[in-house]
Amino acid sequence: MKFIAALTLFLPSFLKVLVLRHIFKMRIGRGVRIGFSVVVPKGGQIGDRARIGHFNLIAGMQELTLGEDIIIGHFNIVLGGSKVTLGDGAMIGRFNEINSILNPLVRGAPVPELKLGRRAIITAWHKIDFTDKVELGENVVFAGRLSNVWTHNRQDVAPVCIGDRCYVGSGIQMVPGSRLGADCVIGLGSIITKQFDQERVLIAGVPAKVVKDLDEKALKLVSYAARPDLDGYGDLTGEVEV
Repeated sequence: MKFIAALTLFLPSFLKVLVLRHIFKMRIGRGVRIGFSVVVPKGGQIGDRARIGHFNLIAGMQELTLGEDIIIGHFNIVLGGSKVTLGDGAMIGRFNEINSILNPLVRGAPVPELKLGRRAIITAWHKIDFTDKVELGENVVFAGRLSNVWTHNRQDVAPVCIGDRCYVGSGIQMVPGSRLGADCVIGLGSIITKQFDQERVLIAGVPAKVVKDLDEKALKLVSYAARPDLDGYGDLTGEVEV
């Protein structure tokens, strides 16, 4: 199967869809476009109007579920795990390395799953390890570049969760077991070493701590649509509903 998938790299999109549908037995929606990429899950489905760009390697997961209108850009690696799920309208930009360690020697019982909620976005040049579960909530923007999420520390593993509508700045680090509440802004270069249950706050520093509550201006930015091309461009000047 892997050999067949590799041979499909330079096939036009409509032939690649036929291979996934009839040889890999995936459910493929209407209007799906796949560029010069290798897509080799062991099963799953791709929703209507999903777009996968060029030179991506998406392989090794037991189940791949891509919702409607998702976008995977160019030069991304998504490898391994039991389940990879992108909700409707989620997006992975370019040059991201997202993987689960194959056959890890760890204590406990990790759940190697990656879940991006509806309209969640991962921009570019990030590293995400989902040897244990990593979840990004709805409308999360994992912004900028060069951030890292880790779920393992030698033999110890723990999940990582980012709450709905968080805006995560460039160059942050998240350690195993860390968590962010909903509607938070994470400052550039922050190191998240624990669980934050607070919502609507600015979190920043090394190690990170709660700096202040978000004011109305910041809340407007957090609540703004992550995919305005799908949900409308809205108004950045009006009042925020609380």
